[in-house]
Amino acid sequence: MKKYRSYKEYLIERLKDPEEASAYLKASLEEALEADDMSIFQLAVRDVVEAQGGIAKIAAAMDVGRESFYKSLSSKGKPRFATIMQTLKACGLEIVFHPLHLETA
Repeated sequence: MKKYRSYKEYLIERLKDPEEASAYLKASLEEALEADDMSIFQLAVRDVVEAQGGIAKIAAAMDVGRESFYKSLSSKGKPRFATIMQTLKACGLEIVFHPLHLETA
């Protein structure tokens, strides 16, 4: 009988690819802003951290304590912007800004 992976296992495997992780984070941030719920983006960052080696590896790369880093990314955590930026950098990613091309009526 064929063994199936869970969605989470599939997602983590896909997020090992930096292009996939980047697209996932972008979509998650857009959804979080639309829903006015940054926990959506925070969950996406946790998924990328898991895919890129886990809390311990990324915390070590950031030179922060594993436990405090884990707490900041938990569902009850409130990570600072600097923490999110350091986390993305440790995962080999960055945020890039582009001007909006809004149509004027």
